[in-house]
Amino acid sequence: VAGEWFVAWGGRTLEENYHASTRDQRFALDLLVMDGDATHVDDGAHNSDYFAYGRPVLAPAAGTVVAAVDSVPENAPGQMDGASPLGNHVVIDHGNGEFSFLAHLQPRSLRVAPGDRVEPGDTLGLCGNSGHSSEPHLHYHLQNSPRFGDGDGLPAPFLAYSADGRPVDRGEPVRGQLIAARD
Repeated sequence: VAGEWFVAWGGRTLEENYHASTRDQRFALDLLVMDGDATHVDDGAHNSDYFAYGRPVLAPAAGTVVAAVDSVPENAPGQMDGASPLGNHVVIDHGNGEFSFLAHLQPRSLRVAPGDRVEPGDTLGLCGNSGHSSEPHLHYHLQNSPRFGDGDGLPAPFLAYSADGRPVDRGEPVRGQLIAARD
């Protein structure tokens, strides 16, 4: 993702990351955009009030798109769709049994399709509020299977980023950090 993002959930413990109890998502991240202490302007009644909404979602690493869903309606803020947990999403096969899941994207915003080859930084779609999401944010996790709910979560080291303004060459973002890519 481009710009600075707040890690709402991330890390290896349940205190840092409610996903930690789920086998396939145990290292997942939920990323929001903040301005001060807020994730939105006004009362946050509309998805467009949220700073993350519409931000480009970028490929984290090279690979081949193996799934791309673009037709799940968005939720109103505060509502969640239990029938489609990922909502609009992209799954990338990085090889070596590693699959990235990027979820909760805007409908009709995907710029990729199954079979497409992507490189780091390629735009996949736009951040939205579809699926099991109560406000616009990006869900990211890495696992060893292309099927959601099937497989084991894998740690996803981030390279050349900043966390709370400090440079990190290789690390795993955790809850409460502000992270951004470094050039």
